[in-house]
Parts: sequence; C-alpha cells; structure tokens
Amino acid sequence: MPFENGATAIAGRTTQPSTLLSHRPRRVDEFVRVIPGVDLSQGSVTFVVDGNLERYWHHEPRLITQALSKAVQPARWFPATRKLTLTVAATGHRAGVQRHFILSAF
Repeated sequence: MPFENGATAIAGRTTQPSTLLSHRPRRVDEFVRVIPGVDLSQGSVTFVVDGNLERYWHHEPRLITQALSKAVQPARWFPATRKLTLTVAATGHRAGVQRHFILSAF
C-alpha cells in the first residue's frame, strides 16, 4: 500500500522508493565490497550482495582464510566474473598484493 510520500509497506516494513533494490546486470569491472564467511569443511564462501545471501564454492578454502587473515583492504566481489579479490600485506609492496579467487556455483 503506497503512502503519501511514495513509500510502500512490505511485510510490515516501510520502504522508501530510493531504497528498493534494483537487480541490473553489472559490468565486468564493477565490484561490491563484501565480508566473506568461509566454511572450511564444505569449501563454501558466503556473503551478502544487494541484500541477498550468496553462496559459492572454492576448492581451496584455506587459501581464502589465510588471505583474509592478512587482508589490508575490504574484500571485493566481481559478480560478472565470480571473482573474489583480497588485497593482502606483502613485504616490499606498500599497497599490498592482490589475490584473486574464482568461485564456482555451489
């Protein structure tokens, strides 16, 4: 039900039109900052993108957790290529070194 200011009520919440999520295709170079959760026993990597929980798989989850423990910048997710990029601390590289992980559908 719309209100006078254009807001709508969805499942007991009031949402402004500007906060509704649009699901448009992203360019290859567009990324989203994420906080990945890694399950070492299953190899799953989970994070939230545009309000949706997304779950992927990687064959070496320990490499991702090791990189996360040394990360010096927020993790970046490139949805178009399913690439998770972590910038880790490295001797001789002031800005760190990027580590890339291609994730598969779970």
